[in-house]
Amino acid sequence: MFPTTPAQIYLESLRGRFQAGGYRSFRTFRFEEYYAPDRGPFGTLEVLNDEMLMPECGHTLRVERFCQVILLPVAGAIEVGEKGREPRFVNSGEALFLLASPDNHYTITNPYPEEPINYLQIRVADDEFLSTPMSLSGITSQFDLSEKNVLLPVRGYNGSSAHLFIGQYDGRAEGIFTSSNVDHNTFIFVIEGAFEVQNRLLERRDGLGLWNAEAVEFEALSNGAILLVIDIGD
Repeated sequence: MFPTTPAQIYLESLRGRFQAGGYRSFRTFRFEEYYAPDRGPFGTLEVLNDEMLMPECGHTLRVERFCQVILLPVAGAIEVGEKGREPRFVNSGEALFLLASPDNHYTITNPYPEEPINYLQIRVADDEFLSTPMSLSGITSQFDLSEKNVLLPVRGYNGSSAHLFIGQYDGRAEGIFTSSNVDHNTFIFVIEGAFEVQNRLLERRDGLGLWNAEAVEFEALSNGAILLVIDIGD
């Protein structure tokens, strides 16, 4: 393993927290009213919010500047609405990639009458990439976590600086992630369970930023552990 790799741990217990009505949000990086000097963006990765909606509740998503928004349901499904378009239903095992504009607002709704839902909101600032004309209707990517002990690509827009991978692992299963970005900057987020990553213990909803790490070694410490890897540029 590579213990000397520059790194920063983002503990679940130190995240920013916001609650209003049936909406709760836990912020890995500083966001809106949550400010922490050491929680700035990780390269072009600016937002990683762990969000919950109570039954039949909704939340309005607005952006201050053109950016890429990735919505990844963790438990249940979400309905994503945008003015002038049919609502999009995004289930677990899928991720929705959107090119979001400050001129629009988006609604995220829990369609279930009795069950709360949980999803991740990720924002990536790809200024050069976003200046290229392309479809604004969004891309839905599917993955199957029943294929265990392997990192699966979650494919979005070609040319983006953010490349997502997700995998579900049995206890003591090991893996190696090799970064494809020239800067080799990788953000690790534990969705479920616990992992040892580069000799560091990460538990549920902990994050780890690694700079200049061409290869990242990890081991699952519990059954059904789920790891999200974001390979990110500056």
